[in-house]
Amino acid sequence: MKLIILLLIFFFQTNAYSERIWKKTNDWRTIKGEKISGEFRVNKKMILPLPSGEWELIDKESDTITHGISTDSLTFVQMENGIPTKFFEIARATGLSKWQAYLTNIIEAAVFKPKEGGCRNRQHYNYLKVYKRGNAHNCMIVYILDVQRLLNPSDYDPDRVFTLGIRNWVEENNIELPKIYLAHDASFFSMTVRDEWYSMFYAETPQKFANYKPKFTSRDTSEFHPDKIKNFVEARKVMEKWIERSALFHSEFEIFQKARKSQKLDLNPYVVSKTKIKKKKDNLTNNNDLSEQLIKLNELYKSGVLTESEFKKAKNRILNN
Repeated sequence: MKLIILLLIFFFQTNAYSERIWKKTNDWRTIKGEKISGEFRVNKKMILPLPSGEWELIDKESDTITHGISTDSLTFVQMENGIPTKFFEIARATGLSKWQAYLTNIIEAAVFKPKEGGCRNRQHYNYLKVYKRGNAHNCMIVYILDVQRLLNPSDYDPDRVFTLGIRNWVEENNIELPKIYLAHDASFFSMTVRDEWYSMFYAETPQKFANYKPKFTSRDTSEFHPDKIKNFVEARKVMEKWIERSALFHSEFEIFQKARKSQKLDLNPYVVSKTKIKKKKDNLTNNNDLSEQLIKLNELYKSGVLTESEFKKAKNRILNN
């Protein structure tokens, strides 16, 4: 009888562990309130390294449209002293080969012809780089995010971050949002890679990113605005660093997308060399592997498989390797 009980315990613990591993292999299944760290994973071949820290999911939208076409979007946040200092949003549309001729025109209009924003020259953009060939595109945008402008939209694209789901989260949790964020947008679509369209948004406060307090708090008056930034030396230095940081993140996004060489953006001089990208990526991957090992080890200790002494010895071996 005791042996049967032990086998049943092992079975359920193994299933629970397998469930966690299965869940980890696709972060689109994250639910509100859950946290991820280190990376955003779709499968073994699509892994996007994330900036350090734990990312809590605060908004999720998912919809099946028709004929296998579906959309998903997730918004994650990092908080510090009750203030959202970082936002990460990722969205996708899948199954696009079903209505390719019709849908690619819709995607092109959304990316290149919106009333505001989009992958086209805008006076307030600090950096814009675009690849476009046929229906395929790869776009990177760097700019200043004016939060009040988005929270109180009049003619603004309703599908951007800080819309209804974010406003509800802010109101329900009595969140105090900073007025200005450094922002980076990315969009990639190529039917020769996959029948999916991905977009990504990342934002961080100047205080968190560079310990810089903005002097002006609207998009058009900001010292970060391209028409004014040359008069503010410190703001210019912060923006140059932010563009470099965004370029590196965008390079990771291209790898995540499996973009072909011809589809990748030329981000020089912001991304100095592929060697530096690989080195930073390898360091991040090593940190992710270390975290995974420690998490698994802790689970074995909590489940009673390892004694405290065995746990400490194994932990030291992992940390010292």
